[in-house]
Amino acid sequence: MSDIFKIQDYSNRMNITEQNLKKMENIQNRNENKNVTSFDDYLMQEVSPSIQGKVSSAEITVSRDIKSEIAQDPYRKKLYDASVEFESMFVKLMLKEMKNSVSKNKMIHGGYAEEIFEDMLTDEQSKEISKNDSIGIAEQVYSTLSKSLPPLKA
Repeated sequence: MSDIFKIQDYSNRMNITEQNLKKMENIQNRNENKNVTSFDDYLMQEVSPSIQGKVSSAEITVSRDIKSEIAQDPYRKKLYDASVEFESMFVKLMLKEMKNSVSKNKMIHGGYAEEIFEDMLTDEQSKEISKNDSIGIAEQVYSTLSKSLPPLKA
């Protein structure tokens, strides 16, 4: 690719970035006038009219307070714990495949003991990653499965 095309591509990216910044400033100015207090209010006032008729209402969800739900109901806590365990198993498989893609040096090889240690280490790493709520698979699994549970009593 010649240098002129690189410069044009860079200038196009800068124009797009400037347009996005202007849009964000406009939204911020409108929100200051409307006195929006939460993200849910923002969705109701700003986003809903702009996507009405374009997106299925089933795809739009309001965030749930999962921590308060699992604190109130022991069955929901068990379901959430199982969801976190599922996410942990998924992350472990992902980490194993990532480690398998890296070639090992045969000069320093710990043998069977190293394999056991690496498996235990991967297991603990996956548990810690899942506890952080950083991936979100557990929350999605919990949200999907908890729909079949009876509603919480107030």
